[in-house]
Amino acid sequence: MFLWWSNELTAQKFSAEICTWKDDKAAAVSITFDDASYSQYEYAYPVLSKYGFKATFSLVGEWTKEQATYSAEPGYFEIKKMGWQQIRQLHKAGNEIASHGYRHRRYDRRLPLDTLAKQMKRNKTLIEQQTGDTCYTIHYPYSFANKKTALAARKAGFSFGRTGGDSCNKPIPDNLLLLKSRAILNDTTPNLSGFEKWLAQAHGKWLILMYHHLFPKGSKEMRILEYHKVRNTYSLYPATFDKQMQMLAQKNYWVAPVKDVGKYIVEREAVKLKTHRCFGRYVIKLQSKLDKVYDDPLTIRVKLPWQKVKVNIGGKEKIYSNTKGEILLEALPGNKIIIKKKK
Repeated sequence: MFLWWSNELTAQKFSAEICTWKDDKAAAVSITFDDASYSQYEYAYPVLSKYGFKATFSLVGEWTKEQATYSAEPGYFEIKKMGWQQIRQLHKAGNEIASHGYRHRRYDRRLPLDTLAKQMKRNKTLIEQQTGDTCYTIHYPYSFANKKTALAARKAGFSFGRTGGDSCNKPIPDNLLLLKSRAILNDTTPNLSGFEKWLAQAHGKWLILMYHHLFPKGSKEMRILEYHKVRNTYSLYPATFDKQMQMLAQKNYWVAPVKDVGKYIVEREAVKLKTHRCFGRYVIKLQSKLDKVYDDPLTIRVKLPWQKVKVNIGGKEKIYSNTKGEILLEALPGNKIIIKKKK
């Protein structure tokens, strides 16, 4: 989305475009968690807070009580799960709360679409009642999903759905309800070198990381997994998670929950920039027919020759210094941007 116009008096070109990612970052990364393990609250949350990251935490409805409790699927040992008390705290801190199904079972694709949607909506409604906020994202149990599952998720009211796929998503994903992710299988898969390679491959794309449990070395849970020689434990040490997040923090990447990145993509592709020159001013209008739920700011790159400009966005004015031939502006769909040369 690229537009330019020229000032007949100065013959200087101006241009405006919506950046692929917020703040013109080189890629987008979403950190996601399944099963609402208490270890995520105990170990992952403090690390995320240290680096200023927000994540997407998904929960299973029947496992989630007011207080933290132990639960498990048949045949598996019990693991402490977060209660609504911890979930609400994560939400209040700016993290996204997503659905992982009311029951941790694969959705039966043979069921009628309406039945699938009804099953999915049950947990969505529960989360919304407990958090007081819209639940936008579903993490399909066992990453088991296809086009019919995605249709059911949309019918249930979800906007975004995360599955497996072991790869990154393109800047314009094929289906926002079948988003690909890369799973951390154990403490060494990927190892730190492999994790660095994942980050390098994410350049220009959207990487969604899938985590489950964080158990300390020597913990009861890790001893049980080691005793039974479980290879893909879907668990890692808190220290390893910290090292991964440190590596991510060193990248010029936008780290945000699934719903934030997903909404940005929808807005970026739906909003049209309309520009014109009027009495020595340049006006950019962000034309949009999107629903009001798409109310996150977009990053607009404006190239211009003026060294200092006065910018009015939605009635709020600010002075910008232009040292690199361009400035980055934050504007909402429907906003009008007025740029004047500052004398």
